[in-house]
Amino acid sequence: MGILDTDAIVLDQVRSFLSNDFAIHDLAGTAIGRIVTEGSAGARMLMGNRQLAVVDTDGTLLVRVVDTPDLGLDRFQVQDGQGGVIAQVVKEFTFFTKALRIECWTGPQLRLEGSMWDREFTVTGPGGLAATASRHWPGVAQAFLGRERYVLGFSPQVPVPEKLGTIGAVIALDLIRAKERNDG
Repeated sequence: MGILDTDAIVLDQVRSFLSNDFAIHDLAGTAIGRIVTEGSAGARMLMGNRQLAVVDTDGTLLVRVVDTPDLGLDRFQVQDGQGGVIAQVVKEFTFFTKALRIECWTGPQLRLEGSMWDREFTVTGPGGLAATASRHWPGVAQAFLGRERYVLGFSPQVPVPEKLGTIGAVIALDLIRAKERNDG
C-alpha cells in the first residue's frame, strides 16, 4: 500500500539542523512513504528548507513542494515527478486563523483553514469537506526537539490531484510555521 491508496496518513517529523524530513505511515503504523528535504546544504543554511519531496515506499516521487522566493504572500509550487506544476499553494492574509489557498491546475480550488493556535485544519472545496488535518506532538521528548505529528484524513473518493495538493498544502503550512518561528 502507498500514500495514495489510503484515506488517512500520519506524517511524523524528523527535523534536524539542515533538514525537515517526515516519515509517512498509515494509522496502523505501516510505513507508506517519506518526505525528504532537497537542495544543497549551503542554500538550506542561508535560506532554510525550501524544497521537499514526497516519496512513496517504492521510491516513486509523487510530488515536490518548492518554496519559491517571493515578496508579499508566501507561494509554494506543488510539482509532479517530472517537474510540472500541478498546484500552487498561496498563504492568505487573515486575522486569528491560518488560511492557504490551493489552486489545483486540473481541479477545483481548495482552501485549508485552521484555528489561531494551529492545531486543527480543514480542507474544503466546491464539493464540501475534502480533508481534515490535525497537528500534535508525538510525545514530551519529541516536543522539546520541535518535532510534530500531522494526521491527515481524506474524505472518501477524493481525486488524486486534490490529495496531492492537500499534502503539498500541509507541507507548506509547516514551512510557513518554521519561517514564522525563525522570524519571531
